[in-house]
Formats: sequence, structure tokens, C-alpha cells
Amino acid sequence: MRKWFSGVTATALGLTAMFGMVAAGSAHAEDRISWNYPGYSSSGVNYHDAGRVSFASYGDHFGIYDDAKDGYGLALDVRATKANGTGLSGRYYYYGGGNTSDSSFLNIDLKEGSEVGFRLCMENSGGDVVFACGDWYYTPA
Repeated sequence: MRKWFSGVTATALGLTAMFGMVAAGSAHAEDRISWNYPGYSSSGVNYHDAGRVSFASYGDHFGIYDDAKDGYGLALDVRATKANGTGLSGRYYYYGGGNTSDSSFLNIDLKEGSEVGFRLCMENSGGDVVFACGDWYYTPA
């Protein structure tokens, strides 16, 4: 009887481990990476190629890239829900100096499956003037 019980237990544990890994891996089987770019200034200048921000759903991670040596920094606006249920609405600044990136710019723990909104703007590297904001982009955390 003990031998049969051990075999059943081993089989059950093996199936649990196998399906447990599938279930755990299926939540983020493929990371969703979303991109956002600055928009136009009030005078109509296009800043789309001046910078970009990425959001990776696996790890709730933002990376920011200052792609132009134009003397401006980047400002990231984020609207989301943290894992603890509290809201997140903030602006984060990046002064890259052009042709630089920070792939570890913002790493926050968001509520799984909640909606994350973000947009990228240009700013004057002093943080007091933000302009040329892109459209808001929404994606699941």
C-alpha cells in the first residue's frame, strides 16, 4: 500500500509541478512592451524622434531614451494602480543629454491586469516647462 501511495503522490506532485509551472508562466508568457513618443509643440514642431519611453508589463518597468541632443529633457506622465491598490499619478523627469538611455528608469509594482496610462513629453531640463506631450497610451499591467 505504501508503494502505491508513494507512486500516486509522486505522480500528483509531478502533475502539480507541471501544471503549476504552466499556470505561473501563462500570466506573462509573452511580455508586452509598449512604446510612447513626444508629440508636437504649440508652434507645430514635431518632437516624435527626440525621445521614447517603453513599458514592459513583466516587472512593471519603464525605460526612457533621450534620442536627440537638443538641450531638452523628457517628462513621463504615469497613471496606474499600485499592487497595494493605491493610485499612482505622477510625472517623472529624465535629463539624458541626448543619445542616452536609462533602461531602469522607473520600476514600480503595479496591480496585475490593471490599466496603465502613460505619455511622454519634452521638458526644459529644469522641470518647470513641459511641452510637446504625446497622446496617452493605455495598456494592461
